[in-house]
Amino acid sequence: MKDNRRQFLQKIGLGTAGIAAAPFVTKAGSTAANNTLDDDDQYLEIGDDIALAETSFGKIRGYKLNGVFTFLGVPYGANTSGQNRFMPPQKPEKWEGIKDMIWWGNTAPQIMDNRYANVHYSFADHWNYDDLSEDCLKLNVWTNAIADGKKRPVLVWLHGGGFTNGNGIEQDGYHGENIAKNGDIVFVSINHRLGPIGFTDLSGVGGSKYANSGNVSMLDIIASLQWVKDNISN
Repeated sequence: MKDNRRQFLQKIGLGTAGIAAAPFVTKAGSTAANNTLDDDDQYLEIGDDIALAETSFGKIRGYKLNGVFTFLGVPYGANTSGQNRFMPPQKPEKWEGIKDMIWWGNTAPQIMDNRYANVHYSFADHWNYDDLSEDCLKLNVWTNAIADGKKRPVLVWLHGGGFTNGNGIEQDGYHGENIAKNGDIVFVSINHRLGPIGFTDLSGVGGSKYANSGNVSMLDIIASLQWVKDNISN
């Protein structure tokens, strides 16, 4: 199911530029177009003008699922590989046009061996472990409305895993749709560096250049909170 949903959203995203201003709406269990959307139905709206938002770095476009605006894999920091490895997080480069944010961001590199040594863990922990990359400073946002002038509480979720494994959407309970819809809050989940790439102190061998290397994971989290402060009202 995960692969099918991934392929569907990615295909929709690739084709978004060709979608007219009228929304694309798909409704679970329905074989015909229908203008009536019942509260109990599962429905997706995606198109050129449905879920647009401004950020400090450029415009983003998500989708609306079951009445909740959803933005996935939004960059709050630059790629942490190469010259940025073990360095404090850098801001992402600004972009022109609109970026589609319809699929989860990469998970920080982590040990995957014996992930399910206890097979019962697979019922709870099963999201997005196939996309591991140092380009992992991404966050997800769920909200009932965009720039409607209403002030809402913002909940930023930091995933579990002892700062060595995990990601912002590894468990069903980390998904923000229901809490955003029923509590009328803005829910944000984040990915950040973990384990050795997030907590290795290299200052003893690398000097002052690596003064912050032992704590860059925490600096990632601070950067995500700064992104929320600067952008969440949009």
